[in-house]
This record gives sequence, structure tokens and C-alpha cells, in this order.
Amino acid sequence: MAEAASTHKVSLGVTGMTCAACSNRVQKGLSKLPGVTDANVNLTTEKASVVFDPGAVTVPDLIAKIEALGYGVERQKVTLDITGMTCAACSARIEKGLNKLPGVTASVNLAAERATVEFTPGLADLSTLIKKVENLGYGAREHQAEDKERNARQKEVRNQWISFAVALALSLPIFVEHMILMPLMIHIPLLMNAVFQFALATIVQFGPGFQFYRRAWHNVRNGTANMDVLVVLGTSAAYFYSVYNTFFAWGELYYEAATTVLTLIILGK
Repeated sequence: MAEAASTHKVSLGVTGMTCAACSNRVQKGLSKLPGVTDANVNLTTEKASVVFDPGAVTVPDLIAKIEALGYGVERQKVTLDITGMTCAACSARIEKGLNKLPGVTASVNLAAERATVEFTPGLADLSTLIKKVENLGYGAREHQAEDKERNARQKEVRNQWISFAVALALSLPIFVEHMILMPLMIHIPLLMNAVFQFALATIVQFGPGFQFYRRAWHNVRNGTANMDVLVVLGTSAAYFYSVYNTFFAWGELYYEAATTVLTLIILGK
């Protein structure tokens, strides 16, 4: 019983995971930290549940480990309307009190009578913040109720649709040339031009496709690989081989392979 009493349990939202390899990597990394007795990462819920000894490891240590592995820890932001403040000492007291809460970063504006608070779900929530302000002798309520997590997800989906639209628009001419017109022996000079195909493919590869390079780099840097690494290896091989043939060897081009794969994977996301 004494051992159980000395441990804490926290649930952290993990962002950036795309496959089981990602969740396994985060789980393995957290389990290696001294003081962590149990770590379980659920890809579906994007949550990491960690049991740890606060004397050996802290929540900031857990967050730092997840970020070092190339992923993010979900943060939420809320604005509180504060009542009862009369001077700078009041705002300073509230700000100091909120910042003492685990996973909380707060800034209090006396003139606006508001507190801007960023916190880590699982370590704090809106009721915890309000209760802390009330315990300090002031009043607090949420300034504008919003579903932050839903808004963040909607923004991510919107960004992916924009990336898909750009990738599709630029990939389609290359795809049509290689997969439809060439087999039919139909020749359109502009679409057949290697430099033109290079320009379109380059934008797709390092525009909408840059997200895969970024995530792949984080994985490789930490000695592991996931789907992003495979996507980068496959599309880069087709792209750079085609670049070589465009400017040096004048051989076969495979720009349509690289751009089509990226476009379809972005659509899947």
C-alpha cells in the first residue's frame, strides 16, 4: 500500500501519432524513464496513461520526453473573467497562484480583468483553475466557452483538405500524361515537357508533402521509423531519380508515382 501511495497517475493527450509504431515508440520511451512504473499509450484515443513516482520523475519530464520523441502534448487555452481585483498586487497574486498548478501557464491582465491560461489536460481543467482563483479570494468564470479540441481538429482537417486540393491540382496533369495520354499515343508538348513536370512535382513534394519529411526526420533522429519514413523514402526515390533524369541523364521520369502517392496519402489522412 505504501508503494501505491507514493505513485501518481496522469493522462496526457499526445499529438502527431499516425500509426501503431508511433504509439509503441512513445510508450517505450516513457517506460524507460526512471520512476515510471507503467505507461500505456492508446493510438485511438491519442492518450498516454502514465503511473510514476513523483520523487523520481515529474510531469514536465514526461512531457519533455514525448516532445523529444518528435510528438506533441495536447495543450488547451482558456480566458477567464476575474472579479474582485483592485490593484497590481491582486493580479500578481492570482497569476502566481495559477502558475503554481501543474501544467499551467497563466498571465493576468488587471486592466482587462482577465486571465489567459494555457494548461495540459489531465493535469488541470477549467474547474481546477476557477477553484484556485476562488480560493485566493477572487471570482472567476470562463470568458468565452469553446470546444478547443474540436476546433483544433477541424483546423487540422481543413489544412489537410487544402493540402490535398493543391496536391491534386498539380499532380493531375502529370498523372494524365503518364497514365492516360502516353498509352493512347496522344502528345501534348507542355505536359510532356520534363522541366514542366519537375516544377509541378517539386511543389507537391515539398509543399503538401513537407509534413511527411518533418515527421520522418523526428523519427529517424530518434532511431526509429514509421509510415512517414516509408512515404518519404518511396516518394523521394521516385522524385530524385526523375530529377536526375530530367537534367543529366534524360531517361525515364517517375514524377507521377511520387505525386500520386503523396496525394492519395494526404486524402487518407
